[in-house]
Amino acid sequence: MIYLEQGVINQIVLTLSEVTTVANPHYLFVFTNEMNTTSTPQLFTAPDTSAYPERYNLFSLDEPNDISLIQGQFTYQVYESNLPFVLPLSISQTTGVVIEEGRMVVSGPAGNSIYD
Repeated sequence: MIYLEQGVINQIVLTLSEVTTVANPHYLFVFTNEMNTTSTPQLFTAPDTSAYPERYNLFSLDEPNDISLIQGQFTYQVYESNLPFVLPLSISQTTGVVIEEGRMVVSGPAGNSIYD
């Protein structure tokens, strides 16, 4: 599970190398809001900054500068590509294979949630 906090630089740690099938991979994250599945998924990419990518992969996400997320629960999918991504981001730039998926929680300051 990924935990993110609004308004800070978050570190995302995953083990993607063990399931990656391309050389020199680039990763695309797709975040889908579970409360509003008709909303447009948020796409995000960042370089892997891990000193030991064969053991773990490390990504930084500066919320809201990289992408802006509302508080709540999301699903995430990670796609791979052997080429760097170009804007606008799209799944068509990947191999089309989901190499990891899971859940994500976005938290923020008290009083700024649909649950408060």
